[in-house]
Amino acid sequence: MPAQIPDLPTNLSVTARTIGTDPSIGDDLSALALEQMDQGVILVDADLTVRVINGPLYELFGLPRGFMPGADYAQLIQFLARNGEYGPGDPEAIAARHLERALRADPPSYEHRRPDGRVLEVRTRRTTGGGFVRTYTDVTERRRAEDDLSTQRHLLRLTLENMGQGIILLDRDLRYIAWNGLALDILGVSEEVMRGRPRLQDVMRHQIASRLLEMPAGSPDFGDDLDAKTAYLMERIGRPDREFVYARPQGDGRFVEVRVVPLPDGGQVRTFTDITDRVIADEAVRQSREILTGVIDAIPALIDVKDRDGTVRLTNRFYRETYGPAEVPPPGPLADRAAALDRLVVESGQGVPFHEDRGPDGDGAMRDWLTTKMPLTDEDGDVTHIVTVALDITARKRAEAELRDAQASLIQAEKLASLAQLVAGVAHEVNTPIGVTLTAISHLGEEVGRIRTLFEENRIRRSDFQEFLDVAWESTRMILSNVERATGLIQSFKQVASDQASGERRPFDLAAYVDEVLLSLRPRLRRTRVTVELDIAAGLIVDGYPGAFAQVLSNLIINALVHAYDEGEAGRILLSAREQPAGWIEMHYADDGKGIPTDIRPRIFEPFFTTKRGMGASGLGLSICANIMTGTMRGSIALEDGEGSGTRFLLRFPVG
Repeated sequence: MPAQIPDLPTNLSVTARTIGTDPSIGDDLSALALEQMDQGVILVDADLTVRVINGPLYELFGLPRGFMPGADYAQLIQFLARNGEYGPGDPEAIAARHLERALRADPPSYEHRRPDGRVLEVRTRRTTGGGFVRTYTDVTERRRAEDDLSTQRHLLRLTLENMGQGIILLDRDLRYIAWNGLALDILGVSEEVMRGRPRLQDVMRHQIASRLLEMPAGSPDFGDDLDAKTAYLMERIGRPDREFVYARPQGDGRFVEVRVVPLPDGGQVRTFTDITDRVIADEAVRQSREILTGVIDAIPALIDVKDRDGTVRLTNRFYRETYGPAEVPPPGPLADRAAALDRLVVESGQGVPFHEDRGPDGDGAMRDWLTTKMPLTDEDGDVTHIVTVALDITARKRAEAELRDAQASLIQAEKLASLAQLVAGVAHEVNTPIGVTLTAISHLGEEVGRIRTLFEENRIRRSDFQEFLDVAWESTRMILSNVERATGLIQSFKQVASDQASGERRPFDLAAYVDEVLLSLRPRLRRTRVTVELDIAAGLIVDGYPGAFAQVLSNLIINALVHAYDEGEAGRILLSAREQPAGWIEMHYADDGKGIPTDIRPRIFEPFFTTKRGMGASGLGLSICANIMTGTMRGSIALEDGEGSGTRFLLRFPVG
């Protein structure tokens, strides 16, 4: 129950010991009350020692109980500043400013926005002993509601000002509380007068006096008695008991249609419509409909409007051209899905967001569509029609498929290029032992011919035969050594090449396999001054995909040779790996090259992104590494942060 900080002195406990030396029921109740408050509370004495802190304060700042640096309030503020609570900047300077404000209780109340977006109302009050009490109240929802209300009011004002009617809102005392500009024009009243919140009868009296409002036909003759005229009109049209519509003559020759809508609280909504030019307005409406129809027909998307029974009531030109004379989609899955979604819109009253569909057009050709559905409702909120808009994305889907094929082809080409480098490297390595073997065999053949000649001429001596045996033994040893070396190279080549070509899963020794991969890269490395060092324990068996793993290592090393070092520059690449207790391998790649600039670090795994396209780089090396590590190897690859030059990657993948 008590809120306390375990790693601070026990006097911070919100218990009876916080208030006095002798526990009491009242103190326990106070501590319990503090814990049940919705506000965070902290009490600091004149020595800046935190005396009371309750549990809700921990929750407001998102910290676990006891996650505080010490009993000193200044340390507490510095801790929060270092954790970014008060924004960027020097934590010491920020903490000093906040501490000064707290001590002065200035301002006594302000709002603090936390890094997670929540808004806290902070109130500070000095205590008689020189300390202060500070409370923190989460007012996020209240602030959001106030912002929403402000937005709604702004939208209401924009709506009112853009309406084609004059509109006013009267309160229960029939005072003007809201209006738009068109209403002021019809009423002949200025904005300044309206801001004084006049009554309906006052404005009506002004209109009669200004002859903007004529008395209706059949009304009594009141002469010049403005009060009598106003009272007469107020009695007839001031407070109708239900919605009431009437037309009245204006002094300038216009006729205005007034609609009075009583509100439950006794107020009213009044709208004013100038009906003098109704014919002109009707023509304008007709023209507007033609423009709207023209705009809809010009939109390169299928647009149709159905009633709630599914009958098509309106289509645009693109729709009619797509489906031909039938003007409806052919029967099939697309039509069935559209009908089901139409029913969903009718039943839920909600629209269906953009989704992809595929179906035939009027000629039977398959097309891809990006479709959305929206309901049209009546005054009661019932769905009357469904509007469907479908964008033709056939070309985009085709382009996406072609792009995927191109990417697959480029990735395959990259793999074949890597395999070609492997072949060239092994061929170069095998050439040396084969050449030595051929030389030794040739020399042995010459010696055999010489000793045969001496034997046939019966001129062979013991020393000649001894010399022949020595040459034969040395040549045989040299031949066997180099043939074994060539055999080992060929076996390594067969294994790595088979792994990269087949992509099959098998157990492999990580250290030995990395040696084989480096052997295939030796010709490329020999043309540089870059060395590769290994720190991988022997006997670390991985049940995985060695071909895919070889592709990752090759791409990382070749990428370093291209980007990390200038031509002729010496360098060092270190590959190290350790098995983690949870059955995972963590492999570190580190070089001492140029490093990767900060501005391009987020993009290095993007396909086709390269800074050396003009030098033949494809931008697929690291992208392929990421795809293999996350897909085939079921692990991950990440660029590590670090001080100094060079680049470091962390590869993680399961042992089996």
